[in-house]
Amino acid sequence: MDWRNKLELIQNKIRGQLHARKIDDLEGVYQLMAEFDKDNSGMDISNIGYLDKDEFQKFLSKIGVFLTTQELRAVYDKYDSNKDGNIAYAEFVNLIRENMSEKRINVVRSTFAFLDHQRQGRLLLESLYRLYQAKNHPRVRTRQKTADQVTKEFVNAISKRSKDGQSISEDEFLNYYADCNATLPSEKEEYFTELLTSTWGVTSGADYVSPERLAQLEIILFEKIRQKTVTKDDEGKTAKKAFMYFDLENKGTIDIYQFAQALQKFGCVFSDKEIQALFNKYDADKSGRLCYDEICGLIALMGSGNNANVNPVFQIARAPPSETLNRIRADLIKKGQHSVIKMATIFANSDKNKNGTLNRQEFQWAMKESGFLLTKTEYDNLFRYFDKNCDDEVSFFEFISFLRKPLTQFRADLVNQLWNRISNGQQSVTIQQLKQFYDASKSQDVTLGIKTVADATKDFNDIWKDVQAVTQQQFNEYLTDISALIESEATFEKFIRNSWK
Repeated sequence: MDWRNKLELIQNKIRGQLHARKIDDLEGVYQLMAEFDKDNSGMDISNIGYLDKDEFQKFLSKIGVFLTTQELRAVYDKYDSNKDGNIAYAEFVNLIRENMSEKRINVVRSTFAFLDHQRQGRLLLESLYRLYQAKNHPRVRTRQKTADQVTKEFVNAISKRSKDGQSISEDEFLNYYADCNATLPSEKEEYFTELLTSTWGVTSGADYVSPERLAQLEIILFEKIRQKTVTKDDEGKTAKKAFMYFDLENKGTIDIYQFAQALQKFGCVFSDKEIQALFNKYDADKSGRLCYDEICGLIALMGSGNNANVNPVFQIARAPPSETLNRIRADLIKKGQHSVIKMATIFANSDKNKNGTLNRQEFQWAMKESGFLLTKTEYDNLFRYFDKNCDDEVSFFEFISFLRKPLTQFRADLVNQLWNRISNGQQSVTIQQLKQFYDASKSQDVTLGIKTVADATKDFNDIWKDVQAVTQQQFNEYLTDISALIESEATFEKFIRNSWK
């Protein structure tokens, strides 16, 4: 067995032992690790929680994971990603948080759709607190925890996932359950499903379709399409012909009524709620219309492995143009730490009618103005991927958000503690106060030799020149944009320590 697979087994064993200790989210993991942090390295901003090798081994032994010297060395090298001789709490947590199964993701998304019956894309925290049925939590039913304990843990953890402090998006909801997933081994699939369906009362909903049934519907749909596909063709093309037949306006999209007609044409006899559930799964942007090129691409992929003699010619219209996006990201890094912010400003200024979207011409102009010269094919692929509604418009917010990376918990903790130090408990700080704390001579741009101290100072001043007072949200967004271009946790931490006095 290679070490990669061995590490996955060890990671899964760690999750299993955390679950056995009744730890149900990452807050509990942080608290447990702190028990073995003898020098209290997580007490201030300069040291956000570390375990040395001896402390880490004792931590693993305490939760019931006993490793050989060779295994411990491999695990330690893996978790010590920045090779500083210590394991940061965040480094460890990020690794056990990986690998959420497709089944679990589907359960979470189905649950969110069940709760979001008005399809607004966000759920109020107060509403979630009211709807959450802690008494039905598996821990409560087995008397391992009280309902009050479970409620307190839930409220504390999910509130930290809300960016606005008032509501939760689908992605934030998914992130909360990714935290729960981090303390559940892979063999606990049914437990995870029960956890969501019981605490949210999902199975009592008349319109609920389980993830298992949804998967069956997709298989049935594919099989019906396969039966209508000739030998030298592929299933994606067959599906597209059918969807195009009902796309009367030739827009590349269909509504749920047209979708139901297409299913009937294939011979799929599904109930109304099953058709709605299938439609909702493909309607990722909640627009009420499906871009059927995407569905056909998925169907083509499903068919590609069934007949070794058939090479699907159907192309997925919106496969991420990874090579182009990676090149854009590499160029942004070379342009300096403020390049994402500057690019976002250019895109906003390119929105002539101020509706939050760019047409093809505006998009191409904004890219060129940002210093990116792409081929026509690259522009087309990029635009097509982000044209989610197939309406020849791109949301520049979605495009910029794709380049940004949400702060990891480790980085968010650093930023929050830095803000608390700068603001001293105030709701906002003046630009003058902010400048007093920032040292451009130790910024990323100067450290990497991208800019002189004078240019780096000018860049910082230009970013804030039209702002009188800076709120915590603005400060967080600013550092999130800079964080997007910094790969490692250690480098970001160094930037926070050195650039801010």
